[in-house]
Amino acid sequence: MKKKYTCIIIPLLLSMIVHLTASAQNKVVKGTVTDDKNLPVIGASVGVKGTVTGTATNEVGAFSLAVSPGADSLVISAIGFARKVVPITGNVVNVQLEPTRTGLDEVVVVGYGTQKKADLTAPITAVNTDNMMKRTTATPMEALQGSVPGVQVVTSGAPGSVPNVRVRGVGSFNNENPLYVVDGMFVTDINFLNPGDIADMSVLKDASAAAIYGVRAANGVVLITTKKGKLNMKTRVTYTGYVGMQRPTNVLKMANGKQYTSFSLQRGSVADSGTALLSSQKYGGNGLNPTTSTDWYDVILRKSALITNHGIDVSGGSDKITYSMGLNYTYQDGILNAQNNFKRYNGRLQLEARAFSWLKVGVTAIFNNSTTFSPDNSAFLNAYTASPLFPVYDSTNVNAYPVKFTAPSVIGRSDDKNPMATAYYHYDKSKGFQILPTLYAEAGFWQNKITFRTQLSQLYGSLLETRYSPEQNQGPAPGKTLSHLTSIQERTTNYILDNLLTYKDGNGRHHWSILLGQSTREERWRQTRAEADDVPNLEEAWYAGQGRPNVAYYGEDGTRNAGISYFTRGTYDYDNKYLLTATYRADGSSKYQTKWGYFPSVGLGWVISREAFMQNQHLFDFLKIRGSWGKLGNDGVNTNAGYAKLQTGNSNSAVFGSTGGTNGTYLPGYTVNRFFQDVSWEVVTEWDGGIDFEMLKGRLKGSVDYYNRKTTGAAFYKPIPSTYATVYGNWADMENSGWDIVLNWNDKIGSVGYSIGANVSTLKNKVTSLGTLPSSTGGFPEWTAEFPNRIVVGQPINYFYGYEFIGVYQTQQEIDNDPIAKHYNQSATSPILPGFPRYKDQNGDGILDDKDRVNMGNYLPKVTYGFNIGLTYKKFDFSIAFQGVSGNKIFNLNRGRLYKASSSLNLDEKFASNLWTGPGSTNAYPSAYALGQGWFKVSNSFFVESGAYLRIQNIQLGYNFDIGKQSPVAMRIFATADRPFMFTRYNGFTPEISSYNGVSGYDSNVYPVSSTYSLGVRATF
Repeated sequence: MKKKYTCIIIPLLLSMIVHLTASAQNKVVKGTVTDDKNLPVIGASVGVKGTVTGTATNEVGAFSLAVSPGADSLVISAIGFARKVVPITGNVVNVQLEPTRTGLDEVVVVGYGTQKKADLTAPITAVNTDNMMKRTTATPMEALQGSVPGVQVVTSGAPGSVPNVRVRGVGSFNNENPLYVVDGMFVTDINFLNPGDIADMSVLKDASAAAIYGVRAANGVVLITTKKGKLNMKTRVTYTGYVGMQRPTNVLKMANGKQYTSFSLQRGSVADSGTALLSSQKYGGNGLNPTTSTDWYDVILRKSALITNHGIDVSGGSDKITYSMGLNYTYQDGILNAQNNFKRYNGRLQLEARAFSWLKVGVTAIFNNSTTFSPDNSAFLNAYTASPLFPVYDSTNVNAYPVKFTAPSVIGRSDDKNPMATAYYHYDKSKGFQILPTLYAEAGFWQNKITFRTQLSQLYGSLLETRYSPEQNQGPAPGKTLSHLTSIQERTTNYILDNLLTYKDGNGRHHWSILLGQSTREERWRQTRAEADDVPNLEEAWYAGQGRPNVAYYGEDGTRNAGISYFTRGTYDYDNKYLLTATYRADGSSKYQTKWGYFPSVGLGWVISREAFMQNQHLFDFLKIRGSWGKLGNDGVNTNAGYAKLQTGNSNSAVFGSTGGTNGTYLPGYTVNRFFQDVSWEVVTEWDGGIDFEMLKGRLKGSVDYYNRKTTGAAFYKPIPSTYATVYGNWADMENSGWDIVLNWNDKIGSVGYSIGANVSTLKNKVTSLGTLPSSTGGFPEWTAEFPNRIVVGQPINYFYGYEFIGVYQTQQEIDNDPIAKHYNQSATSPILPGFPRYKDQNGDGILDDKDRVNMGNYLPKVTYGFNIGLTYKKFDFSIAFQGVSGNKIFNLNRGRLYKASSSLNLDEKFASNLWTGPGSTNAYPSAYALGQGWFKVSNSFFVESGAYLRIQNIQLGYNFDIGKQSPVAMRIFATADRPFMFTRYNGFTPEISSYNGVSGYDSNVYPVSSTYSLGVRATF
């Protein structure tokens, strides 16, 4: 028995001695891994060269590894960085990794999957989300402005506003914005998203990339994936926040009291002269020197407005579960000196579990709660037109209630408004809530060569909008306006169920993948509207039942549509040199009588740099040419109205004599709309040819693309001859074509790294068919007749239409020698005089008529561009980005208001200072007297100005450092200036003009864009 125990104990003791001896000889090496900006590299692989011993860096880039006595080197690698081998010279090894010179292995998100950048056959732009986060904007798409070629982002300064986004021009009269896909869910905009929650964003610009989304993809597709955790990742907590101040920029300088008085007297009307006299009598001054000179823009604009953002992100994972969650708060105040601001709370949750080696299940959810106080933009128009000869407040205005605002009528300005009162007596509050939950399961078979994924994506949204105007009187008359309440409630419930089967495999030099997919969707929207008068001025009582409901304005509306789709995509490459991508989607929709649409696409690529004849050259590291073709659809047009519809209301009523109590009043009348047309989606057919390249050892990267997009069946309302009726149908065709070019240079000189990037896009837009119509006329609401735009075959969409302004008549002799002026003066009651504008006789017949009206330009830029510069030095980094457009025109409707004013509105200081006052004084501006005469009151190019601008979009200076030694906190502090300077010749607040009621290019009631200066910090634990 004793011998038995001895045989067991002795080997055990020997084993322990050997193990302890080996442990004593091993040593522990510690260190950190950072990038070229001294930021921690998380999850980097650290291994002993020639062995399987290794570990990974933690959330602050630190590692600890036991190495054997014979180990002499460590191998460090990480995705996106060059592999590095460093000698072991002690117990501490700190390593700095350099970014890889090539991004060809970068994985890009495409429709229903991912692909390597090198394998793409379509011009898909992967957005740099780190650069996007440098912008202090409340909404994600604003941060893309000027950074993605072929994508134009037009912003408004109003808090929480949705920007206009156009991808490669305009191919529709209905819906310009792209489709947004957030974690698989289709949405119309992404204002609800916190930019910091975005992990990946890709823009599918051409048909071959976007055709996988079929009938929803004609305007391009923006794919967004929110942040997720990683396997075997220790918990990482990141806080990011900034506080900034917005300041009005390019504030328009208006004519002061003296300039306005001089202008009014030069107009020569009794009403204009009376304004100056009444102002002097009531507020002081005399003649051309009034005491009152109100700068209305100074009154209605704040000197600064707060913007702030704070977010916390927590991510991590074990060997089977990943998780990520985030909380964010955003607040943006408006620069209008009234109640206008935007507040948003965001929550995000992601969980994914590997239930089995072949199965993973997950859930993501995005929560959003926002409150928006929308301004009355007409306050900006009123500030332009209002006379400076009356003050903001008037204590003697005894009938004014509840605030003693001055009434313009006291100086004879009955057609004017007090801009501050317009802004003050406006309450428009919208409370929105959205949740986007997504559930999915993915199973892998046959060594994961075959995967099946099923995913349910949902959207639940609600909106409550309350508009309230209190009981008020602006005097001086004793009459008052009753309070009025408008209440609007909306509900949105959408879902998409996707089922995807993917097969990826290869054999030798052959590689392929096949995707088979089926998608079912349903969308529901409902709106209820109620209005009431005489509602108490107490927010708790703002319900229609608390006042006198106005049944004439009660309304309920809604939409419901469903669709089913089948799609497939196949990719093939031979030896990573010859590339093929083909997709096909069949879309069925309940919105139209034509139920099914079919959308094919194909893309080809040739990686020339991998050919044998390119191996000995040293210019190109990578060179690929590609071409693609495809079809897309746009179901953003109105649904079918293929039935006779009964219409009633005032416009369909009449007077039918006297019957009792209805003597002389309108009686109900009815009409039947007999005109209708089968409506279907618009179809875009596009081809694209491009080159991708990397040169000079990866320092220079770029791409060049030429595209041609043809839209057929663009829908709009066509007038019916000999009637006032219109019919909606797919009547028009149009074409967009142009170039997209991107160049980026990255290099390092000593310890200074630098980068230079640029992108430019061109656009040529033209209408190719209007069906049986020779032309179509439209324009800004209420100003269509005075300042029209036109659609004509062979011309760009909605170009401004009028006479070409070529100068000013200087002398009577010029007038007598001009055939146009002589002809006009023969019958004019108000003849042309010196100081009147001159218009070009386009056909030389000596008569100014419709034949002389021309294309004065349109709102679409012919060129959009952006460029940026970045510098890094040790722990500092600096970047500056520029953005601009050219070739577009703006109709300055602010100046155009003088067109039909009964008395002189105000005008900007440049206009007032340059008016014609005598021969040779100016050839660019007419006289004050001419502005009120019929010869000037025609649509002409005097009001059409260049919309070109160059803006410094963003400047940021950052400093990166660590706090602590045991568990260091990676810190970054940064200072940012957004939109600090803009260079433009446009005579307005901003040449960046958003669409209004579907009409673009007219500057009226525009909320100006502001500059933002902020300080921020990011801390990673």
